[in-house]
Amino acid sequence: MGRRPESLQTFARHVVTDEPLPTETILRMRRADAFGKGLWLRQQLFYAAVSLQLHASDPAGVDTTARVNALQERYMPFPAVDDTYAHLSFVQLDGYYSSAYYAYLWSLVIARDLLTPFLEHGLMDSSTAQRYRDTVLGPGGSRDAADLVRSFLGRDYGFEAYTRWLDDA
Repeated sequence: MGRRPESLQTFARHVVTDEPLPTETILRMRRADAFGKGLWLRQQLFYAAVSLQLHASDPAGVDTTARVNALQERYMPFPAVDDTYAHLSFVQLDGYYSSAYYAYLWSLVIARDLLTPFLEHGLMDSSTAQRYRDTVLGPGGSRDAADLVRSFLGRDYGFEAYTRWLDDA
């Protein structure tokens, strides 16, 4: 959200002229950020599938490389490169995410939806910011996260905001 003129131009200024960053420059920055978004999403879906597949069954006798290569063929627009074993450097498999890597992408879906009221009322709208503070940040871990989101949005979260973000180039 920092790459929106209404927020970025409040502080991003030319060092000599003190002119705010031109809107056209910000729009070019946003287009550059959007480049490859579809490939990035496919890669995240691939990682989620790998984490689930490798944790879903007994690993004894499983050819993990073959399984990962098959998933890459399914999710990615290009095949795995022979003898690279990319899954061996996928450190999230043995850490915080384990079989739940999909939660990373899921959290981004919810985060995009949490921005919806800010986009409707303006990023700098103090009443929206105060409502977010009161309904989400204030209660924090004292309430279920889904309840906090529902309280702020006035509804359950959805995929529409994330879909709009994907379509926004």
